[in-house]
Amino acid sequence: MNIRTGRRAFVKGVAAGCAVAVGPWIAVRPAWSQGSSIKIGVIEPLSGPIAYLGESFVAAAKFGAYKLNRAGGVLGRQVEIVPADSELRPDVAIRRANDLLYREKVDMLSAEGSAIARAVAQVANRNRKIFVTCASEAAELTGEEFLDTTFRCCLNTDMHSRMLALYFTRMAKLKATKFYLLNADYNFGRACAEGFKKAFDKLKAPNQSIVGEEYHPLQNVQDFAPYVTKIMASGAQVVITGDSGQDLRLLLQQGKSLGWKVKTGGFYLNDPIVLQAVQGAAVGHITADAYQVTLDTPENKAFIREWREYYPDAPISYKYPNAAVIHTVSAILWLGDVIKRAGTLDTARLIQTWEGARFAAILGDVEMRACDHQMQSPGLISEILDPEQIPAEIRYYGDAFPYIGRSTRIAKEELTITPRYTGNQRCG
Repeated sequence: MNIRTGRRAFVKGVAAGCAVAVGPWIAVRPAWSQGSSIKIGVIEPLSGPIAYLGESFVAAAKFGAYKLNRAGGVLGRQVEIVPADSELRPDVAIRRANDLLYREKVDMLSAEGSAIARAVAQVANRNRKIFVTCASEAAELTGEEFLDTTFRCCLNTDMHSRMLALYFTRMAKLKATKFYLLNADYNFGRACAEGFKKAFDKLKAPNQSIVGEEYHPLQNVQDFAPYVTKIMASGAQVVITGDSGQDLRLLLQQGKSLGWKVKTGGFYLNDPIVLQAVQGAAVGHITADAYQVTLDTPENKAFIREWREYYPDAPISYKYPNAAVIHTVSAILWLGDVIKRAGTLDTARLIQTWEGARFAAILGDVEMRACDHQMQSPGLISEILDPEQIPAEIRYYGDAFPYIGRSTRIAKEELTITPRYTGNQRCG
C-alpha cells in the first residue's frame, strides 16, 4: 500500500531531497550532491489487517527525514527512509532486514511489533548496525534480551502497564475491585499482562484483585463472544488489554452488543480507525501512552500545524499525529542529533553517544537510560468521550466519532522502572 501524500508534500519532499515512495517496493532516489545519503531501513506491516499502522510509521519516518534534510541534513548528507513490508511475520522481517542491509546498503534499521522487533534487532546486532524501535514494547527487548545495538524510543510494557495500574488504583473515579487481563497470545501481549501484574501487586488496595487472565490469537479472531462471556461471568469491572487494530475493534463492538458494563484500560484506544468503526462502543474507556494529540503545549500545537501542512491529504489513520507518529518522528530527529554529536556513523561511537543522552521531544523531555537503552518519558491518560463532551479546540475529528478528551499527565519519575527490576544484567 502506498503512503498517500498531498501535492504540496510531494513537491516539498523532492525539493528537500527526500526519497519519494511511488509504490510498496519502489523509491525514487535522487543522487545527493554531497555524497551518498544516510539510509534508514524501516520494516513495517504494509499489508494485511493493520497495514494502516505501518503506513503511519513510514509517513512519520519520512517526515522526520524531511525535517533533518530541511535543516541541512546530517554530517553534510541527506537522510533517506527505505521502507519494507514485514507482513507481520518475523521470518519475513528477517529476510527484509537482510535485503535492506545487503542490497540497499542501509546504515541502520528500525521495525515495529514486538515479535518483529526481536527478530530484526538480532539481524542488526549480528551486522553491528544500530536498531531503533518506536512502538515495540515487550519489556524483554531492553531487559533480559538486551542487545547493545538496540535503542527503544517509546514506553515498554512495564512502564505502559504501570501507567494503567496507577490510574485504576489511585486516580480513577470508579474504584474498581475486580480486574481481568485480556491480551493477544504473543510476547507483547504476555508482557503487557506481566507488567500490569507486577505494578498492580505493589499499588492495589486490599479489596482489589485480578479475577481472570486470558490470551487469544493475534489479529486472527472473528468472534470475541467467548472471551466477553467469560469476562462478564467473572464480575470484572475493568479489562486491561494491549490489543490493537482489528482485535480491539471486534472486542469493543462485540462487548457492547453482548451488554458488558466494563471499562477497558488499553494501550491503543486513541486509534482513529478503531474509534471511527466502533463509535459509541468506545465511550468511557481509557487509553494511555507517552503522547496524546490533545497534549496542551505550544510545541505540540506547532507540530500539529506543521504535520497537517506537510500531509494535507493524509488518510484518517494519520491525519493528526498519534503516539506512533510522535515516537517515530522524535526517534529520527534524535538519531540525527546523535549522529551529529558522534561525528560519524561508527556503531560503537553512536552507542556511546546515545547512552545517557537527553532530548527535547514533542512529548516532553526524554532521556535514553544508559544501562538498558530504554527511553524515559512522562505519560498521558485519556478517556474516550462523545464529540460534544470534547472541548472545541481539541475536537480534531469534529462530530464524526468519539475521541480522547483532555489528558492527565503522569510524571516520568512515576513511570520509571527501577533498573534492578528490568531483567537487564547491565542495570544491576
